[in-house]
Amino acid sequence: MSERLQDDAWDVGNLFDQLWEESLKQRIIELTQNQPDKDKIPEIIKREIDEFLRTFPFHDRLKLQPDTKDNANAVAARNRGNELFATEGECLKSLQHYESIACSEPGSETRALAYGNRSAVCLRLDMYEECLETIRLARASNYPARLADKLNKREQHVKRRIEEMYAELSDRKPIEFGKHRPRYMVHPELKLSYEAHANVPQLVKCVELRQNSEVGRHLVTTQHLKAGDVLLIEKPYASMLNDQERYKRCDFCHNEDRFTLIPCEGCTVTMYCSKECMDQAHKQYHRYECGVLRDCWRMIGSLLGGIMGLRTVATAIASFEQDLEGWIDHLNTLDEAKVNAFTVDWNEITDSDMYDTVHVLATNQKRRSCKDLAMLIFFASIVHRLLLERTELGTLCESNPARSKLLFDLLLRHVQTSLINKKQVSHMKCCEIDQEDEYEDNNFGYDSDDEDKFEERTPSCIPNVAPIHLLDGRCAFVVSRPIAAGEQLFDVYGFGTMEFDSSLRLLCLEQCYYFKCRCAVCESFSYVSVRNMNQMEEKFLRALSNSMQMRKHLPKLIEHMNEVGRCYPKHQYTAAEVMLVRSLRIIHSYSLEDDAEDEFGDFGVLGSSDG
Repeated sequence: MSERLQDDAWDVGNLFDQLWEESLKQRIIELTQNQPDKDKIPEIIKREIDEFLRTFPFHDRLKLQPDTKDNANAVAARNRGNELFATEGECLKSLQHYESIACSEPGSETRALAYGNRSAVCLRLDMYEECLETIRLARASNYPARLADKLNKREQHVKRRIEEMYAELSDRKPIEFGKHRPRYMVHPELKLSYEAHANVPQLVKCVELRQNSEVGRHLVTTQHLKAGDVLLIEKPYASMLNDQERYKRCDFCHNEDRFTLIPCEGCTVTMYCSKECMDQAHKQYHRYECGVLRDCWRMIGSLLGGIMGLRTVATAIASFEQDLEGWIDHLNTLDEAKVNAFTVDWNEITDSDMYDTVHVLATNQKRRSCKDLAMLIFFASIVHRLLLERTELGTLCESNPARSKLLFDLLLRHVQTSLINKKQVSHMKCCEIDQEDEYEDNNFGYDSDDEDKFEERTPSCIPNVAPIHLLDGRCAFVVSRPIAAGEQLFDVYGFGTMEFDSSLRLLCLEQCYYFKCRCAVCESFSYVSVRNMNQMEEKFLRALSNSMQMRKHLPKLIEHMNEVGRCYPKHQYTAAEVMLVRSLRIIHSYSLEDDAEDEFGDFGVLGSSDG
């Protein structure tokens, strides 16, 4: 993984806490504490923070500066990569430093040499197709003539090896770069288990939206659902890589393709597996965030989830094709209470209709304390200023207060919706176990945040559905325990795990989501626990710990879970539920089968890289 961009020294939350105590608290509290119209409080806070930022040197205090290509930094990183390349067992670690490609100027010798270094890594790992592609990129970047002979010899060696391989395996097809690596077990693609809604083809027909005074809007099933049933498969409105994955995965499709990534020419953060992905990212969102993305990552701190708000706004602006006046008119006439993802015809949905389903996601703005709201406004105000300074949004909003206000309002809204509605994606790993071992959840470096359009699942610390994030960017929701007709669908929020006792879990849920959980386990003030495994579950545990056997044994586990009369306590997980969800994620989601580190491990063969 690459080094984190986040820097505690420039954490916007820490700076705000300091300024709050020094001056902002008194100014804002005095103006808001007796305000009878609570809807005016955000406007008052915004006005005070704008006045404060007019003279406050926030650029210096947060060390904000344009993200530019720098060959000197790129050379330093590449030299460190050369040191690691020559060290036993550090071949793959050298690669993240060779991705100094992202920092180098286009057409420079520095970039060409970094591509040459990467081709040497590919050769050592016997990744011949990727090696040839990287050699092509090196030449296209003006590879120096003095080293051309080394590159030519490498290319000829690779071509000979490819010919030898094809002669030995004449029926084997080469793996295309820029494509998802196929699962070795070739597991069938997930599909909906029942008939889909006529107007919502991504959702099964038996799931309906209901509303009452007790729980508000929620989902119920009109028929009995079995463990393993697939209820929903949808693509999130927006998604974003964790910053540590920026030189390992394509920013657009999120494919792990570190050996052939190419850089955005406008920033040092994003890389892509192909020119097509780069063009799509630029068209769909990146042109509006490119100039500010690195600084936003650096200062995000405790507001980590809020950075999805920037991507969501950029995606929305691109979808409206810069027609900000039309967007303003649309939002001014939008009746948010009538926006319903279940009544929209998704077969003929417009960009405007799709955005509306995201626009009305919960913000919890009225539930936030004055300080919390002020901190979010402070952050959104700084991002707003950076966007006007560094991106084409500055030209669009210049001398047009209405457009500028729209941009800020959207930033504040979607920073808040992202904090509440985002879903995090992590690697899963299947571990071989001994008699004494336990089955554990292993999270690895791939990390992404998604913002879903269907967010009516009621939270519970003992859920009955679970998200499975698919390799093509979609998310499937699968039944994790049988659900009777008429029952609600329950999803788990971030703190409903076995790592938190009830008091800490309830506190975290309330502070992060402004939500008081009333599920069975929270009402009984107990730990979220897994019921002791029975003999049959222990048998499945051992069978499913072997990834080669998973395809064979998973249907048997599902059959076992759906046997008539099987008990699922309201205040406990069963081991079978845990195994089902984890197995599905290992098979269908991002796992180490997609990761070069798992495929190659450490290499101890010494060799030479380019200069």
